[in-house]
Formats: sequence, structure tokens, C-alpha cells
Amino acid sequence: MINTNSILTQIDSLGRNVTNEVSIASLAANYDDTAAITSIAVTATQIALKDGDKIMVQGNALEVNADAAAGATALTIVSITLSSPIIVGDEIRINEDNLFVQYQRKTEGTIGGMPVSSATIGPIEYKTGIYNIIGVDPTYMKILPRDFMVNDDVGSATDTPPAVFGDGTNTGVSVEDTDQELIATVNIPYGTTATHVAVWASNTTKDVEVYEMSIASNGKGSAIGTGTTNGSAIDITDTAATAVNYLMIIVKVSSTNHRVWGGTVILTQ
Repeated sequence: MINTNSILTQIDSLGRNVTNEVSIASLAANYDDTAAITSIAVTATQIALKDGDKIMVQGNALEVNADAAAGATALTIVSITLSSPIIVGDEIRINEDNLFVQYQRKTEGTIGGMPVSSATIGPIEYKTGIYNIIGVDPTYMKILPRDFMVNDDVGSATDTPPAVFGDGTNTGVSVEDTDQELIATVNIPYGTTATHVAVWASNTTKDVEVYEMSIASNGKGSAIGTGTTNGSAIDITDTAATAVNYLMIIVKVSSTNHRVWGGTVILTQ
């Protein structure tokens, strides 16, 4: 009965020990260790190789520098001066130690055509516990002028003039009556927590109030943060996204000349 683990070592045609490697072709020319090389001639490769693939030839670790189709007879490699000469017949091998690392952790190559690095898969980046996706704002949400409306502090709904956006020399959204305030409603993206709010405007001293609201119930509750326009980011009570919550941000302008340009909601994951 065998109750110990053994390392199995293959012997190639020249009597050399080969451990943890898979042969994909053989060398078709001789190369010495006196000058850098950038390509090697090989017998037809059994598999396609991709830019960045790692191969081994007689103890020399090489990196493929351009895609090569199955059956290729030449491989472009990253410039290297060999540690020892290689000769015709030496086998081109994939190092299974590297293959194991990529199987477990996938830090190079591609997945579904998307390039992979130690911290990215295509447009997805993961660093220090935070995911970022190119084309998405996962660490902040912009508050745009379109997100603002006016409150109902001026008569009935039919008497309340709307917010307007200036598109001339002076831009931004403003009220048409001094009794009105500008209100923005902003979603908190799934899986994130809102931590800070900032609002920028033509006037730097206007009060800003932030509330957590619900799409499923009435009432604005109490403020979770207060500050002023153009000041430091308002540190609000950390508010995690739920299926029903969102932020209401009130900017207390007091003049039709006060224009709000926009703002941000800072998020964590």
C-alpha cells in the first residue's frame, strides 16, 4: 500500500528531466547566450499562443510578444539574453507552475477577449477593496442641473414658476421667485453608501440640507447633513443604498440671481 506522495518526473527524448511543463513545439534553430534575441524559429505549434503567454526552453523563461496561430513556425518574444544556449530539437514548453497560478488567480492573459492584469479584467478594476468600472461612476454620483426642481413655497402648483437654466454668459439653474428653493433628488447606487455631498453655485454662502427619502413612504424626516455651497464636502450620516431610499438635497437660494451649477454625492462600497 502506498501512503506517501511522490513527484513524477518525465524524461524527454534526450534524457533530460522535465517537471511541471507541457510541450507545444520544438526549436528549429540554434540560439546562443551572447546577444539578445526577439524571435525564435519553431516547429509548427500545437496550439495558438497569445501576446503575454509564458513559455520555457531549456530553463529559459520567455514571454510571447505577439499572437501566434496554431501551426506557427516562428514566435516573436520579448527581447532577452538567454541564460544558456538552446539548440534545434529543444522543446517549447508551457510552465505548469505559471499555468497553476493563472488557473487560481488569473492575473494575465484574457477572459472572453478582455485583457487581464493583477487588478483589472477589461473595464473592471479592483483595488483596496473597491471596484471601478470604466464608463460608470462607482465612487461618486454627479448632481446635474437637470436634477433640480423648485419647491412649492410660492402659491399653488399652477402659480409656481419652474426652475430655469441659463445658457448664456452666466450658466446654471436658478429660481424665478425669491421664496423658492432648489431641490435635487439623487439615487444611491446599489451596493454603495453615500458619505458626502457637495454643491457648487454662483453664491458661496447658501445653506444646503440633505435628507434620506423613500420612494415608498411620505415625509422628509430629519436632515442627515447640512453645509453650504462651495464649501467643504458635507459629511452626511453614512447612508447605504436600499431598494427604496434616495437623497433629497435642498439648496436655499434667496435670489433669482443665485445659480447652481451642480454637485456630487461621494460613495463608498
